[in-house]
Amino acid sequence: SVVDHTNTMMWIGNMTNCALNLCGQGQLLKHGRIMSKKIHGSFLNRKKWPCSLLLFQQTAVLCKIVDDEQLNHPGLEYFKHVSVNHIKAVKSEDSNTFVIHRLQQNEGEISEYGHCQKEEVIMKLECEDEDEKEEWIRTIKDEIDKLQIMAFSLSYQL
Repeated sequence: SVVDHTNTMMWIGNMTNCALNLCGQGQLLKHGRIMSKKIHGSFLNRKKWPCSLLLFQQTAVLCKIVDDEQLNHPGLEYFKHVSVNHIKAVKSEDSNTFVIHRLQQNEGEISEYGHCQKEEVIMKLECEDEDEKEEWIRTIKDEIDKLQIMAFSLSYQL
């Protein structure tokens, strides 16, 4: 409903330390609680951190949950983000975990297409169950596909 969407956007707008203008990221497609797993090492002797993943049309934003008193709208602190058009792959790692790989440009290395592209893991995320993990993977991949189709059609119009 409109009221639920408005409340959700007001909750997200109260996120602390956000480096992005969230209004410019397109429609909010999906959001939910998730555990962020450290890619290397751990968070101050923790291997996982409770987070909220926000998938907008243009950006996936990962926020730490810092105040869990309100179950549906916990306090959020910006952690990191990746532009959807920079996502190289979304892969299942185990029954509840998936990883998001980002394209990384290597300066100084030239390939036939310009700069050499390498991928790096930007987010390692654990869901409550396999169904939730598969739903996140499907939703992110669908958005990547939409952007690629739009970019392809725009390239033919130029």
